[in-house]
Amino acid sequence: MKDLLTLEMSYSEYHLIFPKIVLIALGITILMLIGRFVLKFIRERKGFISMKRLLSSDFDRLKFFASLGLLFVYPLLMNGLGFVISTVIFMIVLTLILMGRVNQKALMVSVTNSLTTTIVVWYVFGRVFDITLP
Repeated sequence: MKDLLTLEMSYSEYHLIFPKIVLIALGITILMLIGRFVLKFIRERKGFISMKRLLSSDFDRLKFFASLGLLFVYPLLMNGLGFVISTVIFMIVLTLILMGRVNQKALMVSVTNSLTTTIVVWYVFGRVFDITLP
């Protein structure tokens, strides 16, 4: 039983544990949300939402697909630039995409938000909890 609760790995691999835990938790949450969605429509005896209705006129395709694309680029940036620089770039671009405009105020909000959040996350996880970051 003791072997079941222990994990042997080198210090340089510690940063791999937390993302796996988060991924599993998100997967379980997604499955629960999908199940709740399906049960709601079965109980109300409504037809399922068609993809055309889901992607209606109030759906911002540019923001959705730009954000999705950025999620695929982010790990590639992290491999080349490291956690801090790639996270700052990712958050600046994502904030500008979601704000929908690029002007001086939006840029200042984006840069301030990304620098503050990245430094706090880096400090708390990297220094306080001593978790290695990629």
